[in-house]
Amino acid sequence: MATLSSHLLNSINGTHASNVEIIIYQTKSNGEKKVFCETKTDSGGRLLKEFTLNDEDCKSEYEMICKTGNYFSEKKIVSEISVKFKMPDPNKKYHIPIIISPNGYSIWWSD
Repeated sequence: MATLSSHLLNSINGTHASNVEIIIYQTKSNGEKKVFCETKTDSGGRLLKEFTLNDEDCKSEYEMICKTGNYFSEKKIVSEISVKFKMPDPNKKYHIPIIISPNGYSIWWSD
Protein backbone atom coordinates (compact mmCIF):
# COMPACT_ATOMS: atom_id res chain seq x y z
CA MET A 1 0.00 0.00 0.00
CA ALA A 2 1.33 3.47 -0.91
CA THR A 3 1.25 6.21 1.70
CA LEU A 4 1.02 9.90 0.82
CA SER A 5 1.63 12.43 3.57
CA SER A 6 2.08 16.16 3.80
CA HIS A 7 2.61 18.72 6.55
CA LEU A 8 1.61 22.36 6.08
CA LEU A 9 3.37 24.75 8.44
CA ASN A 10 2.51 28.46 8.78
CA SER A 11 5.77 30.43 8.46
CA ILE A 12 4.22 33.60 9.94
CA ASN A 13 3.79 32.19 13.44
CA GLY A 14 5.10 28.61 13.29
CA THR A 15 1.70 27.01 13.79
CA HIS A 16 0.33 24.04 11.91
CA ALA A 17 -1.99 24.94 9.02
CA SER A 18 -5.11 23.02 9.99
CA ASN A 19 -8.31 22.60 8.01
CA VAL A 20 -6.73 23.48 4.64
CA GLU A 21 -8.70 21.94 1.76
CA ILE A 22 -6.65 19.57 -0.42
CA ILE A 23 -7.69 18.07 -3.74
CA ILE A 24 -5.54 15.48 -5.50
CA TYR A 25 -6.09 14.91 -9.21
CA GLN A 26 -4.89 11.89 -11.14
CA THR A 27 -3.95 12.15 -14.83
CA LYS A 28 -3.77 8.73 -16.43
CA SER A 29 -1.41 7.84 -19.27
CA ASN A 30 -4.26 8.35 -21.79
CA GLY A 31 -4.73 11.97 -20.57
CA GLU A 32 -7.91 11.32 -18.58
CA LYS A 33 -7.98 13.54 -15.47
CA LYS A 34 -10.11 12.83 -12.41
CA VAL A 35 -10.34 13.67 -8.72
CA PHE A 36 -8.31 11.04 -6.87
CA CYS A 37 -8.86 12.32 -3.32
CA GLU A 38 -10.48 15.26 -1.51
CA THR A 39 -9.64 15.98 2.11
CA LYS A 40 -8.46 18.64 4.61
CA THR A 41 -5.40 18.87 6.82
CA ASP A 42 -5.95 17.75 10.41
CA SER A 43 -5.46 19.90 13.52
CA GLY A 44 -1.70 19.31 13.24
CA GLY A 45 -1.63 20.56 9.63
CA ARG A 46 -1.06 17.05 8.35
CA LEU A 47 -2.39 14.87 5.57
CA LEU A 48 -1.99 11.10 5.74
CA LYS A 49 -3.64 8.83 3.17
CA GLU A 50 -3.04 5.24 2.14
CA PHE A 51 -3.80 4.06 -1.38
CA THR A 52 -3.84 0.69 -3.08
CA LEU A 53 -2.25 1.49 -6.44
CA ASN A 54 -2.57 -0.68 -9.53
CA ASP A 55 -0.17 -0.62 -12.51
CA GLU A 56 -2.09 2.20 -14.25
CA ASP A 57 -2.10 4.27 -11.03
CA CYS A 58 1.70 3.88 -10.76
CA LYS A 59 2.10 5.19 -14.34
CA SER A 60 -0.20 8.16 -13.69
CA GLU A 61 0.74 11.71 -12.78
CA TYR A 62 -0.78 13.44 -9.76
CA GLU A 63 -1.43 17.06 -8.85
CA MET A 64 -2.07 18.11 -5.26
CA ILE A 65 -3.89 21.43 -4.89
CA CYS A 66 -3.73 23.06 -1.45
CA LYS A 67 -6.38 25.80 -1.10
CA THR A 68 -4.34 28.13 1.12
CA GLY A 69 -6.25 31.33 0.23
CA ASN A 70 -9.02 30.59 2.73
CA TYR A 71 -6.50 29.78 5.48
CA PHE A 72 -5.02 33.28 5.68
CA SER A 73 -7.44 36.05 6.68
CA GLU A 74 -5.14 38.92 5.68
CA LYS A 75 -3.82 39.83 2.22
CA LYS A 76 -3.93 36.72 0.05
CA ILE A 77 -1.48 36.66 -2.84
CA VAL A 78 -1.06 32.88 -2.98
CA SER A 79 -4.59 31.45 -3.20
CA GLU A 80 -3.55 27.86 -3.88
CA ILE A 81 -0.46 25.72 -4.20
CA SER A 82 -0.11 23.15 -6.97
CA VAL A 83 2.34 20.25 -6.64
CA LYS A 84 2.79 17.70 -9.42
CA PHE A 85 4.28 14.32 -8.59
CA LYS A 86 4.24 10.59 -9.37
CA MET A 87 3.85 7.51 -7.18
CA PRO A 88 5.63 4.81 -9.21
CA ASP A 89 6.05 2.33 -6.34
CA PRO A 90 2.79 0.91 -4.92
CA ASN A 91 4.47 0.12 -1.58
CA LYS A 92 6.37 3.33 -0.89
CA LYS A 93 5.81 6.26 1.45
CA TYR A 94 5.74 9.68 -0.26
CA HIS A 95 5.99 12.86 1.85
CA ILE A 96 5.49 16.46 0.67
CA PRO A 97 6.13 19.07 3.42
CA ILE A 98 5.14 22.67 2.66
CA ILE A 99 5.91 25.87 4.57
CA ILE A 100 3.26 28.46 3.71
CA SER A 101 2.68 32.20 4.07
CA PRO A 102 0.14 34.59 2.52
CA ASN A 103 2.59 35.54 -0.24
CA GLY A 104 4.73 32.47 -0.86
CA TYR A 105 5.62 28.93 0.02
CA SER A 106 8.53 26.53 0.20
CA ILE A 107 8.19 22.90 -0.74
CA TRP A 108 10.43 19.88 -0.94
CA TRP A 109 10.03 16.21 -1.64
CA SER A 110 10.86 13.53 0.88
CA ASP A 111 10.54 9.76 0.71
